[in-house]
Amino acid sequence: MKVVAAILHLHGFIVLHSSGQLITSSSNFIKQGHVSDTKDLCVFSVHILEFNSLGECALYCGMNLLCNAFDFCHFEGSFICRLRYGHAKLSNTTTQCELYEITTNKYCPNGFFLRSQGICKDDNLALHSPTTMSSVYADPVYAYQRLGNGSLAVNGEVRPDDTECAVTNEDLYPFLTIDLLDRFHVGRVVFTNRKTSEFRLHDLNVTVGTDGSNFGCFCGFFKGPGTSHQVVNMTCQETCRGRYVRLQIVSGREFLQLCEVEVYSICE
Repeated sequence: MKVVAAILHLHGFIVLHSSGQLITSSSNFIKQGHVSDTKDLCVFSVHILEFNSLGECALYCGMNLLCNAFDFCHFEGSFICRLRYGHAKLSNTTTQCELYEITTNKYCPNGFFLRSQGICKDDNLALHSPTTMSSVYADPVYAYQRLGNGSLAVNGEVRPDDTECAVTNEDLYPFLTIDLLDRFHVGRVVFTNRKTSEFRLHDLNVTVGTDGSNFGCFCGFFKGPGTSHQVVNMTCQETCRGRYVRLQIVSGREFLQLCEVEVYSICE
């Protein structure tokens, strides 16, 4: 194996950083909370991530013997991976940087677990993730309700006045696809129906794919029709490893209406 070495000096330490190493399947990273957006003295290496990947950041940390934690940050459209040693001071407020520390916890409660097969993260994976839809509803009469854009289904909000829901036009087999930005073991999908026109939610397939066009793993089926502001908590019939989650009406032409979608992974 070719080893590329770089010597970094940091407060008296000499760090040997090698690339080409693989993280073992027993490496665990648990989310501890948020840290300051400003780099502190325990951060010894910074990477800009091209693929927006938590897994890539964990690999950088796993390839460095000094690293025992990393910050995963999102600044102005760029994802930043900051490697650190020692313990970081957690922030009392939400910041742009999440802290993950190496632990020996096998079951990854409330955190992140890197495996050779995928990633487990016990948070809502869909929150603020990129989305695509078969179409976007854009009737100016209902503009005040902010119905349409897929991002409204992953913003973490369900409003009692029935605004801010993702809605398609009356499409043939309408769908909403969520890009989780990495491959996860998807075990549960939760979705919330609209308050009005609730009957339109029916015959909904939930599938998972490794790319944005092939959805070969079947999570579950909701027959419906839905009720007002119904919350459907769907446990996948099989654990699906993938990056993309699609919710699609498969019975013909319809408006797909979803006020919120949540995706959760599991560790086996």
